Amino acid sequence: MPMLRVGDLEVNYRERGQGEPVVLLHGNWTTSLWWQPTLELLPPGFRAIAYDLRGRGHTRGPDSLQAIPTLAQDLRGLLDGLGLIRVHVIGHSLGSAVAMQLALDHPERVHTLTLMAPAWVDGMPAAYNLPAHQLAAHDNRAVYAMALRAIAPTAPDDALWQQLIEEGHLQRREASLATLQALVDWAPGERLNALRPLPSLVVSGAKDMLCTVESGQRCASLIGARQHVMQDIGHSPNLEAPRDFIELWKEFVAEP
Repeated sequence: MPMLRVGDLEVNYRERGQGEPVVLLHGNWTTSLWWQPTLELLPPGFRAIAYDLRGRGHTRGPDSLQAIPTLAQDLRGLLDGLGLIRVHVIGHSLGSAVAMQLALDHPERVHTLTLMAPAWVDGMPAAYNLPAHQLAAHDNRAVYAMALRAIAPTAPDDALWQQLIEEGHLQRREASLATLQALVDWAPGERLNALRPLPSLVVSGAKDMLCTVESGQRCASLIGARQHVMQDIGHSPNLEAPRDFIELWKEFVAEP
């Protein structure tokens, strides 16, 4: 897979197709590999780029710099390095926060905004700020695998799933701990009203126990997006129902 120098990082990314650029941002404790089913189903006419965020996968550089504005700056640098002026952005979980921050900082770079299981726009609830749980996942692969299954409860238990466990567990400890504070600190709230002119879609899983349907409703109301709730799906529609997600996204980007 190609690598690109972006500021203090060597960014690892996957690419597929030709045409309008689409950038896909994965969530915490995952990598660009979570977008593999989406990349395979992407319709003709689109060039998709999925990359490993700082501290994850095969991207290399300082791991502890996890503030959401820093991750958005990484994304802007990637766009610059690839010569992409304006892109469709799809963000999952943590990646959705990065996507929204990029749209706040550089709205001219975002063509459409799709937020899957969007992050908490008023700051991460204290109940999830559990460093000991993060460290337990690092120290025990079985604990990590159980946590991964909880956020993608209906994803197939196949060869790809085993790859996701192997690659996701490479996340650096510094990144995991710093991300907790980053998600607590990131609370744009009403500032997200500035994104209302941007064509946006929020996708939630009805069975998502982490970023709930209600959390998605809050996000959608702020940015003026419509929310689509996928029934019988958890936190990860990109793995649990990739074909349904792509059909939904195709309809969204085709709207005038």
